[in-house]
Amino acid sequence: MYDICNFMVRGFKKRMVSMNESKVIEALNNLQYNFEPMDDKFSRYDAFDKEHGIMLEIKCRNKYYPDTIIEKIKYDWNKKFAKENNFEFWYAVSMPDNSSGSPVNQIVYVFDPANMEDEKEGYDFKWHTKKLPKNTEFKGRNWIDKEVGYLHIDDALMSFSERKGH
Repeated sequence: MYDICNFMVRGFKKRMVSMNESKVIEALNNLQYNFEPMDDKFSRYDAFDKEHGIMLEIKCRNKYYPDTIIEKIKYDWNKKFAKENNFEFWYAVSMPDNSSGSPVNQIVYVFDPANMEDEKEGYDFKWHTKKLPKNTEFKGRNWIDKEVGYLHIDDALMSFSERKGH
């Protein structure tokens, strides 16, 4: 369905310590999107592009993972809400760029998980239950079982890098 699968936009240069939600939004908006962050801190998604009808969930990781984790409860809710409102649901993950051999570059992978699942052969998220922190924002010792799956970076709709430093 998409002609832009796995394209790379190199050279998004800014001096930043690390990627965060607002920097991911800024980078996507530099690619001709118009994402606005959600005002509600407890919103089920982080940004919305009214012009393109895209809901965006963002995760910022400090470590490189070839398989990015997605919570099934968030996936199910966002997929259903997007379908009911004729929106798309995208999932963006930023992490260090492992291909550069240096932690100074960040890469953002953007997925369209609902579309991936709806393709003819479907997508194997490898859903399973895993013990994870109850809330990633509030570090603590409360661990609970969460149903999670994985999106492999090779299956991203698009990816782009952000270079720090010179």
